[in-house]
Amino acid sequence: MNQRLLIRGPDIRYYLEKRMLKEAEPLIEQAYVKNPEGTWPEGTWLRLYRGLLLALQGKHIEAQAEVPRIIDKIPRNKTSHHYTYDLARIYALDGKNEEALKWLRKTVNEGFPCYPLFARDSFLDPIRKDPAFIQFMTEMKTRWEGYGREFG
Repeated sequence: MNQRLLIRGPDIRYYLEKRMLKEAEPLIEQAYVKNPEGTWPEGTWLRLYRGLLLALQGKHIEAQAEVPRIIDKIPRNKTSHHYTYDLARIYALDGKNEEALKWLRKTVNEGFPCYPLFARDSFLDPIRKDPAFIQFMTEMKTRWEGYGREFG
């Protein structure tokens, strides 16, 4: 089984992160054929991937229309920050500073204060010059550096 896992090709997430939308789109469509109701857990990720794909394609209204369906399915456990982070990215790609920051803050509060990721994530580029985002990043950097001092 491990060998099978090691030889499989890139997945949907890889293509989205690399902005290889032509490769991601058919994989998302195929996944929806297998799981048309978007049932959890695969369906929740699938909706997130679809939302990110649409946002990356500039179809922001459609992307944001997925958000309520995603929110309803977010598991209430230690993995929820993965979902909230992608929600922030969907809004950031549309330049919706306030909504993106709301979800970024929730991501941090849910246990994922990853300043280096926030600083490098190109999906957040459309909101980087927003004063509220700059303030958020300043706070995150201070917090991250504090973790470094405390934990080495």
